[in-house]
Amino acid sequence: MASWTRRVDLIADFVCRLLNHMKLIGAKKVTPALRPEDKDMPLLPWIDPENFNPGYLMRAMHLLPKRGDKPEWQHTQDYWREKDTFPAIDLDDPAFVYDGFEQLRHARVWRSSRPI
Repeated sequence: MASWTRRVDLIADFVCRLLNHMKLIGAKKVTPALRPEDKDMPLLPWIDPENFNPGYLMRAMHLLPKRGDKPEWQHTQDYWREKDTFPAIDLDDPAFVYDGFEQLRHARVWRSSRPI
């Protein structure tokens, strides 16, 4: 299986985990946001042109979102590098801003502490 196919599976697993987390806390949307310690982080092109540089992306690079210089804000397209990182992402990290999260914090604690 090609590494790009494995990466699709990796991202799909992350999205399912994120959606399940959102359901658990009652959030209808999530938005990535810079944490206070990331606010002055230099912004880089969405992909590293030294690593991946097809012409169609290079011509549209100015239209694509930016990435930060810290590992958690990188877009490497490298399954072997991210296979351990994606499953370890903390969905309660301040970088994830959930709609309705604060109002449901107590409900989440109650739900998670109930015996099954």
